[in-house]
Amino acid sequence: MSVKIIIIGDTHLNSFKKLPKEMAQAIKEGEWIIHVGDYTSLDTVEGLIRWKGDKFKGVFGNADPLSIRKILPDKVILEIKGKKIGITHPFCGGPETFIKARVKREFKDYDVDAIVFGHTHEPEIIELNKILLINPGKGYLEKNSFGAPTSFAILTVTGTLQAEIINIAL
Repeated sequence: MSVKIIIIGDTHLNSFKKLPKEMAQAIKEGEWIIHVGDYTSLDTVEGLIRWKGDKFKGVFGNADPLSIRKILPDKVILEIKGKKIGITHPFCGGPETFIKARVKREFKDYDVDAIVFGHTHEPEIIELNKILLINPGKGYLEKNSFGAPTSFAILTVTGTLQAEIINIAL
């Protein structure tokens, strides 16, 4: 039996009600929700907790206020079906390769199978030295954007890890 985890991040919402509809539907259908930081409103955190309870895991991001930093850690490890998933939101900018190296260093002593992270707003799934790295991209709708589309990731855990990016059209 597989476990479906919805991964979102960088939502930058002032209200949970503004979560994109496709993302909200996926969250309702998934067993778990992971948020990789930058909610920007406590209402968004509380909404995810209301929906998923103890099946919610999240970390705070660099854009999150103190009210969120008081209730969420900067990194956490979730273990599902024997697979360890590191969750973080790196605070630094710079080249994407630097961010990937940094998140890998964050979990070097934890023997993780996957690391999910945000900050760059660029969705990506890659494998680096047998660790699956997943960035779900940006989680807010933007009408005039030249950057990446709004997106989220789905991680399916069986005996293996399978991930995909879902883009949301305006």
